[in-house]
Amino acid sequence: MSPVQSSITHALGWSMQDNGTWAYADNKIPFTDSRSNADRPGGLNAIGQDNFISIEMHKIMLDNEQYNVLVKKYHDGEFEFPYLQRNWRDFKSLDYYIFRSEKLKEMLPEEVPFNTMYLVDMRCYMVGTIKNYEESVFMGGSLNLTRYATKVTENFQATRASYQEQIIRAIQQRKTGKVINDGNLIFAVYPIRSTDKEKVRIKFIKGYMNDNLIRMQTSPDNWKHLFSESFYEVDYSVYSSFINQSLAYYVELDQAVTMYDSHYNWGVLRYQIGDYVGALEAFNKAFAENPDTEDFMFYAYRGNTRSKMGLQADAIADFDKAIALQPKRIVDYPNWVRNYFNRGVAKYYLNNGAGACEDWKKAYDLGYGSASEYLIDFCGQKFD
Repeated sequence: MSPVQSSITHALGWSMQDNGTWAYADNKIPFTDSRSNADRPGGLNAIGQDNFISIEMHKIMLDNEQYNVLVKKYHDGEFEFPYLQRNWRDFKSLDYYIFRSEKLKEMLPEEVPFNTMYLVDMRCYMVGTIKNYEESVFMGGSLNLTRYATKVTENFQATRASYQEQIIRAIQQRKTGKVINDGNLIFAVYPIRSTDKEKVRIKFIKGYMNDNLIRMQTSPDNWKHLFSESFYEVDYSVYSSFINQSLAYYVELDQAVTMYDSHYNWGVLRYQIGDYVGALEAFNKAFAENPDTEDFMFYAYRGNTRSKMGLQADAIADFDKAIALQPKRIVDYPNWVRNYFNRGVAKYYLNNGAGACEDWKKAYDLGYGSASEYLIDFCGQKFD
């Protein structure tokens, strides 16, 4: 399962009040009872009808098929004495939805139907909930690179969070028939364009993988008033970035025209989900098919793969080659520059601090602004 590909961390939650007015809150849909909204016991008011901490997208491969895992983290809790509503305990939970990656294209069509609601039947492979997921989540590693994830290179050093392992175990049980999971998600989208702004309203509609129920849920007669009482709202740019950043990891396998392309694509897929052994094997097969390739991205990916496996000297050799193959298109320039940053990381792990700082400074001077934090933290660099 991949690290986070994209996320939404802020939205306004709206709800129609019983007095006919609208109430809103950050990352929370308020209760509809205007008189007692602030008087609910424990943490119920903080939770609201619904809330979220973040909405995240991961990627996973199931039987060589590309799937995404949508994770919605939220504030949760429980009463020690539910009947009396006493002794509230706060914690954080999450819901997850696993669906085929092709569904991303339905969540954000090429021609977005502004001012028209539409629903996406996610046809989930599996859904689930993990209560109090933070209890055993921990991070590790002396150099934390989790923040520096990009479209084509992800630089991170962390121990996998336990909730990811729980999701993987649940998938394994589903595959072996130990559990039956018939949950589903209808993802509701309402893009709105006015004279001066573009917004998107979204809703999560939980359901079951039942054709009759899905037909009822997706019938226009049933959802024409779907957004008339509650919803989340974000800027269109936030929503489109959320989907497009995940779509950037979707590989069109049927477009491979040579064995080099096929092995290269599989290497990218394996790299994305953290299967570095499989990724390196695929990249090496691609190289055997075309040892004269002048695609700098090939060497960038293989360099990152080797770096993740601790093969830092080999990774540096790949980054050297990637840097030597300057991009032919301007659009590829930012990805090419990151090879300096990634080579610096490899040098850091070989205890070549001076070389690492030199590469990070080069990456920063060429426009990779995120390198500044490494220059400050590890190289003593100061910026005005």
